[in-house]
Amino acid sequence: MSYGDVDLSKTNNAAPEPPAAEPAPEAPAVELVPAAEPPLAEPLASAAQPTASTLAEPLTPAAPSPVEPVTPAASSPAELVTPAASSPAELVTPAASSPAELVTPAASSPAELVTPASSSPAELVTPAAPSPAEPVTPALPPTVGAPVQPGQPLPVAGLTPPPKRRRGLIVGLVVAFLVLLLEVSTVVVIATGDPAPSAVAAPMATATPAAAPTGPPPSPKPGDSENVRFAWALDQIRTSLATMTKGMRDGNLGAFVKPAADKKVRAELDRRFRSLRAMKVAGFDLSVDSGPVNEKKVGGFSQWNVRVGMAHCFAVATCKPSTAVFDTVWRDSPTGYRMTKISAIEADANGPHPWEVSALTAAVGKRAVVAAPKNYAAKARAFLPLAERAAKTADKYVLGDKPDRYVVYLAGPAEWKKWFGGSEDWAVGFAIPATRTRSDIVLRMEDLSSSYAESVLKHEMGHVATLSGRDYRAHTGDDWWLTEGIAEFIEWDKRGVAAYDRKQSSRRLIRERKFTGNLEKLVPDDDAPDWQIDAAYGLGYYATSCIAAQYGHKKLMTFVDQLLREGRPASVVSDQYLGVPWPTVTKRCFTYTKQKLGV
Repeated sequence: MSYGDVDLSKTNNAAPEPPAAEPAPEAPAVELVPAAEPPLAEPLASAAQPTASTLAEPLTPAAPSPVEPVTPAASSPAELVTPAASSPAELVTPAASSPAELVTPAASSPAELVTPASSSPAELVTPAAPSPAEPVTPALPPTVGAPVQPGQPLPVAGLTPPPKRRRGLIVGLVVAFLVLLLEVSTVVVIATGDPAPSAVAAPMATATPAAAPTGPPPSPKPGDSENVRFAWALDQIRTSLATMTKGMRDGNLGAFVKPAADKKVRAELDRRFRSLRAMKVAGFDLSVDSGPVNEKKVGGFSQWNVRVGMAHCFAVATCKPSTAVFDTVWRDSPTGYRMTKISAIEADANGPHPWEVSALTAAVGKRAVVAAPKNYAAKARAFLPLAERAAKTADKYVLGDKPDRYVVYLAGPAEWKKWFGGSEDWAVGFAIPATRTRSDIVLRMEDLSSSYAESVLKHEMGHVATLSGRDYRAHTGDDWWLTEGIAEFIEWDKRGVAAYDRKQSSRRLIRERKFTGNLEKLVPDDDAPDWQIDAAYGLGYYATSCIAAQYGHKKLMTFVDQLLREGRPASVVSDQYLGVPWPTVTKRCFTYTKQKLGV
């Protein structure tokens, strides 16, 4: 039983995860004569594949012969530390007449190995080791700023060559050259513990490794694994869904139907496009919800099942979209993946939605969207003002997020049995979860008079305001009386208990069916006569009105929230929020009801 409103004309009252291996069968489609459409664009070309790049290996300078190890201070392989004022890089270069002229390389990054122009690593001259009789004696460096006498050798890297020895001067200058080379090219001397330490080139700053290839995966080749075929299919289908999304947002029908494999699928997509655009769909986005799964070969091409998620809302560009899911089938072809089948939302998910299976027109207001088949276009326009007024009343009772728009569908006899799985013949309207966060309303135009329409709209919008996105079927047991009672309470907002129009049937049920006030047993049987269904709604209303009268409106709405939205039992909620045990509440409210009915 879906939530709905009984047709008073029939009573004696005066007043009125991954999809299954085989997708769900398609819902019947209304035959349309589509207008001329723009030609389909050429299919998307496969993206070019990335190519690998090779990094040239850096040249490593030849290790110098064993010399007195010189370790540059405060430097690491990854950092080139600028020497202090007295470092070799800032020494005054000897005059051109010096036996060995040093060339100071320009500043370079750690990743660059700069070799003096006068030589290459292969041409370095290994200096002879100092004679044991002629040691090189370290001397304290001169005071910063001390003048250098003409002809006196310059102090290099903290070493002072022996005076008056030409050979020592040459050795010192060569050592200085090596120190500069070590300093510039970040060569580090590593002590190995061996008798003769060796100079080892430190690793140069390595370029960041090439990132993993981006872009679409490669097109499968014969013999490729299922993983390769899966990746290719997923990428191609996502690309097609992105094209469809943009087509819907831009109002481009050609782009939206582009993935269709044949005329039948194109007609399905065409109908959905026109209906959703008429309802001013917003926040629209198609994505892969699950899959691809269940690959099989058809004509030598891979075919996959894919569950698609459709995020959407209506009329409000800044809305928080909710998502509906439906099944599709996609098959590879010489021109790329194409959609070969699209199914309606399954019945166990409250499908199909009206925009999936019917060509709709719509009237859109500030608080409501009224959609209907084209033969009810005039009714949609006429009902919009009624829906706008009803929405203002329902807004005062919203629990949770306020709906962006109340979505109302006007159904003819065929649509009543099809939309959202259909509903009972005794009802004139129902509200039902369309997504996890939104509930929509369907009104039965065959049995609904214009004079009664606004009352029914208030009742159904009351369900949306208090139960939006909740599955009504979870509230057809012990809490049914409150589910319908609060909707009736909202319908009769500010009209008062005395004017309530289900008095006669409610009084009859107490007298004839010996009802004693047990609200949890109030839910009518599916085969109950219309008057008993009418009375059950009425007694739910009286009990709800009683709680508001006895404990206050605020406590009533908290009670409704806890029972209907949080799923807590009345026996617990009553003590906590009404301040009295639940049996006391039911006893008081049954007395209240009998007083109002004159029983």
